[in-house]
This record gives sequence, C-alpha cells and structure tokens, in this order.
Amino acid sequence: MKGLTKSLLSVAVMGGVAVSSAAEFPLRVDIDVSTKRHTNQIGAGNSGEAKIENVQVCVKIRKAGGQAYEGQLTAELHIIGQQIQSGFYGIIDVVSENFYFTKENDNTFEFNTKMYAIGKTSGNINVGGKYETYLLVLVDADGKVIETRSGRSIGEKGIAFIRELGPMTLFDEDGNVIGKVENPGAAFKAAVPAATYSGE
Repeated sequence: MKGLTKSLLSVAVMGGVAVSSAAEFPLRVDIDVSTKRHTNQIGAGNSGEAKIENVQVCVKIRKAGGQAYEGQLTAELHIIGQQIQSGFYGIIDVVSENFYFTKENDNTFEFNTKMYAIGKTSGNINVGGKYETYLLVLVDADGKVIETRSGRSIGEKGIAFIRELGPMTLFDEDGNVIGKVENPGAAFKAAVPAATYSGE
C-alpha cells in the first residue's frame, strides 16, 4: 500500500506479528491468534483454475498475572481480505465479543469465528478474493484501547481507520474508502465457467 503502507497494512512484513501495548493500563494480557485454512479446488481448465479458500480465525486472550481485573472487556476482531481483480482491501467481517476475566474461566477467554469461504480464479482469469490478515483490538468498558494484535504491521492511524469501517467495506492502498462489496461472489461465479473450461 502506498500512502498508508507503513501506517495501515505493511504487507512487506509477511507473517510478522505486531503488538502494541498501552503501558498506562495495569492490565497485562497474553494474546494468541491463529488461523485455520484449507483450500478446495472447484476445477481447472485451459484458462486456469477455480478454488475456494476456507479461513477461520481463533482467538485466545489470557490475563498475565497481576491483580484481579473485574471490568468488562471487548475483543474487536477485524477480518481483512484483498480483492484480486482490483487490488483493493476489504473488511470481510467484524466480530465483537464482550467478556470478563474470572476464576471460573481461569482468567482466559477464547472464541472462534465462523468459517469464511473466499472464492478465486487464477490463470488467464484472475478474480475473487483472498484472506490477507486480521486486526484484534482489546478495549475496556470505557472504550480505551488496552492492546492490539495483527498479522501485519499496522500503525495507530491504520488501526483507527480500520475500526471505523464496517463489514464488506472496500478501501485502497492510500486508505480511501472505495465503497461496499455488494455481491462478493458475483465476479467469481461469473468467471468460474471460463476459468475451468477444458475446450471439449
């Protein structure tokens, strides 16, 4: 991404993990975010192939020692993808979970997203989408950010920008909102017959 490359999503940091902590808050947490991914091939032909990428994001948050914390917390998880034919980035989904740290849950909170099916074609016809990364923001009952975690390097301005967006919002490399993905499967479905045609 150009104008916002270093402050939004620095895709050069492939597979890296960025952690931002707010030292002024007494609460310390350990966060583990993982993804379950597998791909199903629909078919292949003279012009390419069509696949479905299935992605699920799993989150585990644990209080790291210190005094008991009784306040409500909210975990905001933003699932981010990229539209292949345009290069635009999009918010696939936003999942928000409220929770408390208690003795009963061993001061640990876990949740999994649903499985997201993302279709794409490749070869002579390239349309559809792919999973890019996630952004997890942990906030307290007053809405103050306690900690963030992402699979890419995202700066404070990028975090604030992404948090303002709703599900299925498209944005470009410079952080400009392009619009909404009104029908995310239309281009993919239209391209599948051509991509997988064997010429017979």
